Amino acid sequence: MALDYGVEWEIVAETLAISERLVIAPTAGRFHPLPPQIFTCEGEWVERGQALAEVSDGRDLVPVISSFSGWVMGMLAMPGQPVVQGEALFWIRGA
Repeated sequence: MALDYGVEWEIVAETLAISERLVIAPTAGRFHPLPPQIFTCEGEWVERGQALAEVSDGRDLVPVISSFSGWVMGMLAMPGQPVVQGEALFWIRGA
């Protein structure tokens, strides 16, 4: 049995805009952030396409490239840490 109070209801969808993005490991291997002369880490503005680190897979050094422009809020892996493909390495807050 439905209740009718003589009131018209309007359904409003909730929206959420999240400007947080993650830069992920392109391959499995050991994580190596770039030297401070190239990338200083937290608080730095990065552009889309900028290299932030490298992952050593035993044969090659694969660059970790940001797909986003924004402020680097944190590095989520420690230097030398083993990482898997798709693992989050950096947290970026978009503009």
